[in-house]
Amino acid sequence: MQAWIEQGLTTGFGQLDLPVYMRVYDAWKQSDYKSVQYWNDTLLAFRETKELYLEDTQVGSAYQQWHLGIDAERQTQLDEVTQPTVVTMNSLAAIYDDIAIDDALLGFTWAWCENQIACASKAMPMGQTQGQQILKALIPPMVQVCEKAQSIKDDEIGTGLFSLAMASSLHEHQYSRLFRS
Repeated sequence: MQAWIEQGLTTGFGQLDLPVYMRVYDAWKQSDYKSVQYWNDTLLAFRETKELYLEDTQVGSAYQQWHLGIDAERQTQLDEVTQPTVVTMNSLAAIYDDIAIDDALLGFTWAWCENQIACASKAMPMGQTQGQQILKALIPPMVQVCEKAQSIKDDEIGTGLFSLAMASSLHEHQYSRLFRS
């Protein structure tokens, strides 16, 4: 399980979500809403299946409602992006809470890894202790992936998780599922 999550972290999340996160964060900071929308759309274009696309936009939409619950003044920024992704909404939260980009990336990465472990623990015979051990072992790769993401150029952004795309494609047509993703 640890190897699967680490591969997703380094060759997927760290090559796509984190570099886009940085760009959206900077765009929010500069009130460059055109760039926010551009990178939001770019991220959605990389979602290989309807399932992955819907996962991102539905959680992004929930995050959008969370923003409004925190402060109705955020409506101005929220109106500037259609079909917000998790990255777009999380980076806006980091801006509002004055979280530095390094800390925001690491926190977002931690949350992603923790969610992967939570999903795995529901689908596999894995206890909470084993999940926490995996999470602890992933700390060095998390730090490395966040550092690397900061040097990825625009034309290097992307992912190549063919097995994940295939699994998602098959999963979205499965008769019975425990959860969408």
